[in-house]
Amino acid sequence: MEAIVRYGFYPFVLFAAATGAVLALQSGTPPTLVVAAASGILIPVCLTMELVLPETPRWRLQRGEAFADLLHMLLSSPIPMAILQATLFVAAVAASGAISRAVGFGLWPTDWPLAAQSLLAIALAELANYWIHRGLHESRLWPLHAVHHCSRRMYFLISMRKHPLQSFLTYGGRLSLLWLLGATPESIAVYTVFVTANSLLQHANLRMETGPLGWVLATPELHRLHHSRRPDELDTNYGDSLIVWDRLFGSYRAPDPARPMHDAIGLPEIEVPQTYLCHLKLPFVWKRLHEARGR
Repeated sequence: MEAIVRYGFYPFVLFAAATGAVLALQSGTPPTLVVAAASGILIPVCLTMELVLPETPRWRLQRGEAFADLLHMLLSSPIPMAILQATLFVAAVAASGAISRAVGFGLWPTDWPLAAQSLLAIALAELANYWIHRGLHESRLWPLHAVHHCSRRMYFLISMRKHPLQSFLTYGGRLSLLWLLGATPESIAVYTVFVTANSLLQHANLRMETGPLGWVLATPELHRLHHSRRPDELDTNYGDSLIVWDRLFGSYRAPDPARPMHDAIGLPEIEVPQTYLCHLKLPFVWKRLHEARGR
């Protein structure tokens, strides 16, 4: 069982999630239902696997921290997404139509098969997300993104942990590009399912070796390095689903097999209480926490 999970769980779940989404959409299932159903399946699957075969016992779910991340899942992403859908989406669609009329053709290849459209959506959204993610690390916005990095353990629910203000930047940035290009709701749904599946697996407390998939995908081994407390490792491997943009723009780093990550996860600067309220406050008390640590 351990060998199956170690070598087969990651590619199987990604393939099943993406293929299932495409087939469901082609059968006429609404995109919002496909996305919701995928999350409803993936989350209990990851939870069960972590309970049965945790790689690192110290990374097991802690009730208080897990409750905070459940609140992130219920509030920190859905609320900003709803606001973005009600505002930015309308503006982006209007702009897309105006641009298409001006150039005389649609910007999105709607005549392509859904699978091909979905691959294009993943590549373009990940390019936008790469620069947003890198900017969060390499600018004064780091305290905002530090909420995602403040856990000292890796487990699947960490993928849900984003400050609501960061959600506006992240989701607004990568999805607005697709909206502006006129991407179909179906291709955006497949992208959303794919990135959700990959993100849950990236953070899961499971031993997974993905071999050559790491040439293209942002695999768990590569993303675990991104959660390192060491600054030279923390500011690498920005891809959420694809690692190709990191390879192209010089931020790729391979993990050292001789140096386990079990005790090297978290923020390099400070310790943060693992409650939802403390996560929300973190960007606004960042300077004060550093001053207190320096005393």
